Amino acid sequence: MPMLIKDFLRFLRHVFDLLHFVRGVLLGQLLVLILCSAMLAAAEGTAFGETLYLSAITALTVGYGDVTPTTTVGRIVCVVIGLVGVVFVGLVVAVATRALDQGAEEKRRWQEAHSRE
Repeated sequence: MPMLIKDFLRFLRHVFDLLHFVRGVLLGQLLVLILCSAMLAAAEGTAFGETLYLSAITALTVGYGDVTPTTTVGRIVCVVIGLVGVVFVGLVVAVATRALDQGAEEKRRWQEAHSRE
């Protein structure tokens, strides 16, 4: 198997190990986003699917602008969604960064062990 594929698989193994470690926090944040979507649907009088879309776009800080809140309550909920989204994205980036670090360290130790032989 080529080294590039081995490195990528090592990285994925570390990502999934770390995601398993923080799954409670991530699931809690997803639950908050779903609840905020329900609050948006009630406050804005729009379909839940549309507010779920708005929540995802807001949480990921994409902000296309095609769907926007029109009520004060809707705007406040969107601010909360944005804050939760920033923490969510930051946590996923931290997991990926840590996985890269662990994978590189594992590879370095393996290379040291096999270079002595």
